[in-house]
Parts: sequence; structure tokens; C-alpha cells
Amino acid sequence: MGLFDRVTVLLQKGVDLCWLRHNLLASNLANVETPGYRPRDLDFAKEMERAMAEGNLPMSRTHPDHLPPLEGSSPRLILRGGWGNPDGNKVDLEGEMVRLAENYLQYLSLLRMLEEKLSMIKYSIAEGGGQ
Repeated sequence: MGLFDRVTVLLQKGVDLCWLRHNLLASNLANVETPGYRPRDLDFAKEMERAMAEGNLPMSRTHPDHLPPLEGSSPRLILRGGWGNPDGNKVDLEGEMVRLAENYLQYLSLLRMLEEKLSMIKYSIAEGGGQ
């Protein structure tokens, strides 16, 4: 058995998906006035279900001090449609801001859970005294 259990790996995956989704939503906001732009997103719940079903939980390394990425497939991006501007841009500014705020809260929750999990591992190692 490795140092990190399945829950820890799933929390890592969730944090990574939130980071990716943040970048997608920020890109949508940056292109709010780009003619013909279609906003991109990902379905967090579906991606987590897919990761659990595949068992390989893909991630990317966002900082050199982060845990190494796991091998696996990339998340599936969604192109959102719907009503748009006359120039073909389909970015809904208010909707993107709401999604960004929700994603941020989800990211913070997952990060706190991961910190707690890693804190328990650290405590176990320290209290075990290398036995």
C-alpha cells in the first residue's frame, strides 16, 4: 500500500480539475468581446465519476512543489452554446462570474480537505517514530 490512499488521490484530482476549470472560465471572461467566441467549460462531477471509474485519476503538475501528476486521460471540455451577441459571441458575463465563484468555493473546500488528510499522514509519520 502506498503513502496516499484513494481518497487523497481523489482530492488531488478534484483540486486539479478546479484549477483547470478556473483557467477555462478566466479564458471565457477574457474573450467576452471576441466575435464568434464560444465559452469552454468542463463538467466537474462527470470528470470525477470518470476518474473513479477509470481508476487512473489523471492530473497535471501546476507547481514544482506539488505532488507529481498521475498518468491518465485528459478532461473532456464542453463548448457552451445558447444565446449570444449579434457578433456570435456566446459568453454570458454574469453566468461566467457565478461559475467562477462557485468553482473557487469548491476549490477551497477540496484544498482544506486535502490539507487535513496530509496533516493526518504527517502526524502519523511523526508519532510513529519510524517504527
